[in-house]
Amino acid sequence: MARRTTFALTAALALALGGCGADQEGGGGGGGGVPADQQVRAVVARFGVATRSKDYQQICDQLLADELVAKIEAIGLPCESALQRGLGDVRSPTLSIEEVSISGTRALVSIHTTAAGQKPSNDALQVVREGGHWKIASLAAPNDQRATTPTVPTTTTPRPATKTTDNGK
Repeated sequence: MARRTTFALTAALALALGGCGADQEGGGGGGGGVPADQQVRAVVARFGVATRSKDYQQICDQLLADELVAKIEAIGLPCESALQRGLGDVRSPTLSIEEVSISGTRALVSIHTTAAGQKPSNDALQVVREGGHWKIASLAAPNDQRATTPTVPTTTTPRPATKTTDNGK
């Protein structure tokens, strides 16, 4: 897998999420009138917070798409254990949401990540609607050829960046 490994969070995600396209269609509904771009930003921000707090149960149960969890578990470990192995040593991670592009039930989220002792990394998360909720389906570099999100988004929301930082820790 030819992924940059400059940031442990990105590397662990690439390992866990690599090769998973956003090919599935999610169900409609949900969100309670909240705009889709805000829902997508919220799930990615929750992922950043859960990663920082090492809440792998929440990541696997609530934030990752079912197909992705199945692919992670195909390596022979429960999702939570696989993420713990990949992310357990990450110190002081931050995740900033740079841009969200939505097309139907798929979204591409440009992110900037940092962690203590690691080089910053710019990547993209593919997010899909599943069971009425947005969930992370894969990690892809912004120019990754496996990205299946159409290049003409129906909604694009640029900065301001949403930063998930750990105050005082």
